[in-house]
Amino acid sequence: MGDVDEDPLAELASRLRTLRVQRGLQMGGLQQRTGLGRTTVSQALNGQALPSEATLVALAKALGADVEPLLALRNAASPVPQARRNYPQLVRATRLKAQPSFEERYLRYVAERHSQLTVVGLDLSRPERARWPLDAAYLSLELAERPEDWLAGNEEANRPSVVVKRAEHALANCRRVLLRGLAGSGKTTLLQWLAVATARNELPEELADWRGRVPFVLPLRTLVRRGPLPEPHDFLSAVGTPLAASQPEGWADAVLDRGEALVLVDGIDEVPQEHRGATRDWLEQLLAAYKDARVVVTTRPSAVPEGWLASSHFTELSVRPMSAADTGVFVHRWHTAAQHSSTTETERAQLHDLETALQVTVRAQRDLAQLSSTPLMCALICALHRDRRGHLPHSRMELYEAALSMLLVRRDLERSIDDPEGIQLTEHQSVQLLQRLAYWLIRNRQTEMERATALALIGDALPAMQAVAEQGTRDQVLTHLVGRSGLLRQPTADTIDFVHRTFQDYLGAKAAIEAHDFPLVS
Repeated sequence: MGDVDEDPLAELASRLRTLRVQRGLQMGGLQQRTGLGRTTVSQALNGQALPSEATLVALAKALGADVEPLLALRNAASPVPQARRNYPQLVRATRLKAQPSFEERYLRYVAERHSQLTVVGLDLSRPERARWPLDAAYLSLELAERPEDWLAGNEEANRPSVVVKRAEHALANCRRVLLRGLAGSGKTTLLQWLAVATARNELPEELADWRGRVPFVLPLRTLVRRGPLPEPHDFLSAVGTPLAASQPEGWADAVLDRGEALVLVDGIDEVPQEHRGATRDWLEQLLAAYKDARVVVTTRPSAVPEGWLASSHFTELSVRPMSAADTGVFVHRWHTAAQHSSTTETERAQLHDLETALQVTVRAQRDLAQLSSTPLMCALICALHRDRRGHLPHSRMELYEAALSMLLVRRDLERSIDDPEGIQLTEHQSVQLLQRLAYWLIRNRQTEMERATALALIGDALPAMQAVAEQGTRDQVLTHLVGRSGLLRQPTADTIDFVHRTFQDYLGAKAAIEAHDFPLVS
């Protein structure tokens, strides 16, 4: 027999110590959560005495662990004859440790689900390979905090300067954060990093107080389309988590009630204006019920006024533009990731040379440095620089146009690939269809649409696009756009959205201009 069978008490103590470390708890904190005495907790974790069933139940609850395997180990260690007679069954129960608790399964899911980013232009020939491991992609950006005594009516000269810190330092002393940032500034990536690092128990020392929590990633773009915003027991099902059906009754409520939840709410700006008040009410009700939960909410700067969540004691932080040093790091990481997906030494050598040239160009050209001050724009510039062999557009609009052309046409790389859907679209045809989808989203103040809606919009367009209609059905055309354009994605089986709001806004605005659809000014 193995060590587990020979000394179940030692295994029980080892399991409890491991759980305490994973949750980032000190002995004092564990005592406080359990209500047990120091000696009782110490003896249980050191294997000095057999803990009572009540002690194990209290420890399991405080550590967020399944109590059954722990009780099975206790029973296996018990000197009671009945336990010895049932020893084979109890040994089998101890081996249930191979079957993790729901919380452990959920944490593994979060770490895996959010462990990669879609990177614009990383692989022009294979959009599905344009994925970047979060470990390599994450760049700790600078966040600015407005001092609490700043008053909106102050003269500019009298306003105190903002306090700028790296993200992990800025978040360290905050319990509730409203994070503002421009499109593509890295807000969602920061939330992904928080979710994954928390799930893996890999948060840096600066965020030690955030350790041991359970992250809930709640993208509002998905939630608002489904109807009323969810209660805690519906968090997992509302975002399509496959584990939702296995969730123990009351689990989410218990995690929040213990103050062990990290609630990450992404995209207030993606909620229609008339529903933002209801979204704030939902947040305030959540915090009234679970006052110890950590919460981070993101938004574009203009979506809500300053102090929008001040009554709930949120700290407002803003994502700063990337510094020259940050841009240099990002450019290096982009090219390193591109080299990993390259298939030949020649291509890798070219990427090395392109990186060297781009680093010099960005430092030398002020306009380009300003354009590359967000992760999204910097990624676009890297991709265009590679695609155009070192030649870059000079303005933001030219950059968008060139990026669309690069992503839709795919140049010579794309021409060497068979179209699995049997559809071949020109750049103009693709743009016309994508504009129709983007325009509908903007007109309806949405950032995500039902697949059925996208099919209807394409179906309405096909009669006027005979060359496209002759190639296939509306379903085939949509499948082609999702799979080959690099601009659309299908987050769930029945939804469609753009890979980034920037592309949706640009194409939607382009469609509005072409349709002469401008709001009347009274």
